[in-house]
Amino acid sequence: MLTFSSIELQKQIGDVQRAAGRDAVVITSHGKPRNILLSVEEFRRLKEAAGEKIPNDLNIKRAVTVRHLADPLGYDVSDFKAAARKMAEDALSGKTKEAVNHELAAVRARFPKLRAK
Repeated sequence: MLTFSSIELQKQIGDVQRAAGRDAVVITSHGKPRNILLSVEEFRRLKEAAGEKIPNDLNIKRAVTVRHLADPLGYDVSDFKAAARKMAEDALSGKTKEAVNHELAAVRARFPKLRAK
């Protein structure tokens, strides 16, 4: 755990923030510990361990990565609009009913709260 004086904090805020990202940082005033600076992740961990509510504005929003995988039904999705049109036509005609039902069952199993009412 690193210690910075309040004057060092003012002069080296970037260094202090980087240090707090790795471990708690003690901020001193007149040689006495006054504050602890924590990363958001550590603060959340401590709140969760204590069974306390985490403020909503500290909820971490994770980036979503979309990977372009081959379509399990065999559609060429390089032209998404054309593929979507063809998928809709096939679904409405019943051509892919079995495969669509299989995919829907997998989604429902993974996300049970999304079941149709």
